[in-house]
Amino acid sequence: MLITSKDNPKIKELMKLDKARERRISKTFIVEGAHLVKEAFSKGLVIEAFSLEEKDGYTQLTEAVMKKICHTDTVVTEIALCKMIESNKLEDRILILDKVQDPGNMGSLMRSAVAFGFKTIVLGLGSVDIYNDKVIRSSQGAIFKLNFREEDLTKFIPTLNDYKVYGTNVRNGIPLEDAAFDKKVALVLGNEGNGISEEVFNVIPKNIYIPLENTESLNVSVAGSIIMYEMSKNA
Repeated sequence: MLITSKDNPKIKELMKLDKARERRISKTFIVEGAHLVKEAFSKGLVIEAFSLEEKDGYTQLTEAVMKKICHTDTVVTEIALCKMIESNKLEDRILILDKVQDPGNMGSLMRSAVAFGFKTIVLGLGSVDIYNDKVIRSSQGAIFKLNFREEDLTKFIPTLNDYKVYGTNVRNGIPLEDAAFDKKVALVLGNEGNGISEEVFNVIPKNIYIPLENTESLNVSVAGSIIMYEMSKNA
């Protein structure tokens, strides 16, 4: 089947998924690019795949129609409509994000989480939508290798009785190199501009920080990656 019109009902439905509200209602999202489509297929999440070429199992689109759907500067050859990732499982290493709002930071943190064995990401209220197209692209497929939960962190963190929970704050914190990490560990990272919110800070039992020279702070994805690496070594 070849779709040539931007007004095709199926194309109109795909274009609605540009909005987070529509994604939540339908519990679907779009991935762009052959690599991400392949990852989505491997996880059994693809509802329908689309290609510029005639391929078995794909609906063919003209370049003009593909361009209408895609967010990339250059038109990709494949996209896929996918089911949202359904999992509430908690693994031994948990990354908890309090209002992380930049899509690039979210995607980078996903990649580092996968690299260092943090298989669960818990998203606090006010965090960027993980199915945002920029998040998905910057994750480079890591989104398909993680479990996700959305929680009110002020209620969720106190339930982690089996975990050592660490926030990132110099207030009442210890240097990263002085911290001892257990197998079950949770790391809380805060908003790019404001850090961990006061209400979440108040329920975190311990805090750590990275001693720095010649600079006051690191990007949240850089700092989070360094800490997750250290935790993965010592856990």
